[in-house]
Amino acid sequence: MSAAQPTQPSHRLRRPSWRDPRLIAGVLLILASVAGVATLVAAQNTTHAVYAADRTLSTGDQLTEEDLRVVQVNIDDAVGHYLSADSELPENTQLLRLVSEGELIPAAALGEGDPEGRQAVTVAIDHELARGVQPGREVDVWSTAPGEDAAEVDLLAAAAEVAEIREPDSGFAATSTVTVELLVDPEEITEILAASGTGSAITVLPATSGAGS
Repeated sequence: MSAAQPTQPSHRLRRPSWRDPRLIAGVLLILASVAGVATLVAAQNTTHAVYAADRTLSTGDQLTEEDLRVVQVNIDDAVGHYLSADSELPENTQLLRLVSEGELIPAAALGEGDPEGRQAVTVAIDHELARGVQPGREVDVWSTAPGEDAAEVDLLAAAAEVAEIREPDSGFAATSTVTVELLVDPEEITEILAASGTGSAITVLPATSGAGS
């Protein structure tokens, strides 16, 4: 019989110690991963409070809190381009262009006056407005002399901007006259007021490039 071979002592498995470098590295990797995901989620959920128009606002309007609503938006890179709801409304400023309902208020759309030096004037219109006559659009303003001179038609203003259209209250108004607020060059206001004072019929039509020819 052959001699029995000596057996090697068996090694018992030991539980890893918390001091084990591999365990420490694994925990650090997990913590780093969790922190990275949390940071990413937090960054994606960062919103800013800015003002949006609660109704359609016309050129020349001065902003009040009743005209606005606060919305939360995620526009980190562009937040400075809009009117922040965290600040007081600017004083002595007005809109330089039309802002539609629900649109964020651009900071660049506010100023101390119309950059083109136009002035506001209102005219009463007795006819149904054309589809293209809307706030923010340009119109030509015509007058038709009353009575025997009804065939005489004059162009009072070309490419005037419609600032606002005020429809009559159907429950109380006796006529269907529509009031249209226009932004016109100062030298055109006199002719518009004179035509209105003499009873001429005022007509506004979508602007055409050849209106003055």
